[in-house]
Amino acid sequence: MASTASPSDTTSPASTAYSNSSTARTLAALEHENLERKRARDRKSQKAMRERTKLNIACLTQENNELKHALNMEVREKNELYNRFLAVSEENDHLRVQKAALQLRLLGNGLDAGEAVKVGEGGLAVHEAIPLNTSPTTMSDQILQTFVESRWEAYALQTSGLLKSYPDKPDLSALFDGRPNRVVDETSSVVGDIVRSYTEIDTLPKQVALHYVMSTLMKWQVLRTKASFEAMPEWLRPEPLQLEKPHASWIDRIPWPKVRIYLIGHPEVKYDDFASAYSSSFNVKWDYDPRHVIITTGSGEGAGILINPIYEEHVRQLRNWTVEGVFRRRFPEMTEIIDAQGKTEK
Repeated sequence: MASTASPSDTTSPASTAYSNSSTARTLAALEHENLERKRARDRKSQKAMRERTKLNIACLTQENNELKHALNMEVREKNELYNRFLAVSEENDHLRVQKAALQLRLLGNGLDAGEAVKVGEGGLAVHEAIPLNTSPTTMSDQILQTFVESRWEAYALQTSGLLKSYPDKPDLSALFDGRPNRVVDETSSVVGDIVRSYTEIDTLPKQVALHYVMSTLMKWQVLRTKASFEAMPEWLRPEPLQLEKPHASWIDRIPWPKVRIYLIGHPEVKYDDFASAYSSSFNVKWDYDPRHVIITTGSGEGAGILINPIYEEHVRQLRNWTVEGVFRRRFPEMTEIIDAQGKTEK
């Protein structure tokens, strides 16, 4: 007998296909939902990480700024203390050496130490009072001030055998011979090296004039004798303000007295600004052959190069000094002083 299948016992192909499709959609929906949740978690996690990183960077930046500020304050305080220490040490050395030298000179005249101190308190002779300088602010100041202080102390404590190091006229050989073993007196040698370092001073008359001024000034600052003082041009001798008010030593080497006074009264004029304009702009009017500003003496190892006496007299007249170009444009007030003083000074 043939069997008959009931509808509940059989599934049609269409029904099976529908069921499989529904399951697939459900799984796909679940996977999509899980993926979206994962993405949301990832975004939230990344956002939290970025916020933590940003916060860490801000904290580190603030900490770094605080440390920098503290370091700058510490460095500034140390520099201020060091500068005060240098200033006090320099003043002490200056006074100690002057006192020792004055005592030695007065003792040599038959006075005892007590009398020497009393005379010292009353003041120095004109040729013994040097400008009141601050600590070096430039490389050239460092070299020249150190040289003057060391030589002056040696000269003050033992005069024998030292005068021969300071000839009547500076030797210009150092302007042409840069060898360290050259035979030149020490003052001319130091000044020559400094003058040669200024490439803007590119003519022989200017180089010789500057060397003459610096050497003559340094010789007096070391010896502090009446003869060395009077050997300087009158306009190079210090003004009262230079003896009373602390200032940079480079100011003392400027030819015009009223310009020196101006610079001491205007400390906002810095060396770099002044020197960059002055070195290329100052001039000594000389209408003759530039080679005639020097003369050669002797021969062989004893040969020397000196300033021509005619040019020396020319340099000693302040009216032959002037400024041009950049300096006149940058510093009109000082230019007016120079022009006015050049007309009245010898």
